[in-house]
Amino acid sequence: MIDCMTTARHGPLEDAPLEQLFPDAGEGDLELIRLAAAQVDAARAPKYPVLWEWESGVLYTDVTVYDEADDRLEFLLQVDCSEDACPHIFVSVCVACGCEKNHETHFLDEIPVFLTELTSLCKGTELGMAFSLAAGQLVSWIEDPRDPSYWRSLRGLPAPRSASPSP
Repeated sequence: MIDCMTTARHGPLEDAPLEQLFPDAGEGDLELIRLAAAQVDAARAPKYPVLWEWESGVLYTDVTVYDEADDRLEFLLQVDCSEDACPHIFVSVCVACGCEKNHETHFLDEIPVFLTELTSLCKGTELGMAFSLAAGQLVSWIEDPRDPSYWRSLRGLPAPRSASPSP
């Protein structure tokens, strides 16, 4: 039998053992996570599967909104409450790399939410509130994804190599 706490797993969120992933979270936290994740899943394009990944203390999803032969645009959301990390959640815009040295992906507009920042505001539901904030940002990006070139131009990044004009 595979232990979901030591082996990375994936599937729809309802398959994720949230109580085991985040044992310090209360039922309010978990319900907020479920509700916000449902909003993320509803915003996804139908051609891309609803897929969440998890392992001990970590829950992750990426939402692809553009994937052509030479270019890609994804939005990420990750919760990290693992033992070796300060508990946090982040969302990020990712585009395919077009640099001379291929980095594979560029992470743009990465927005972290540290749970310690919410403690006094949301006593008892810090994880759920942080997840909801991050999921809201992710949904806004999904609903107005723009084009990968838009995001690259914001950061001065080159186009993917095959999309660059020939000399």
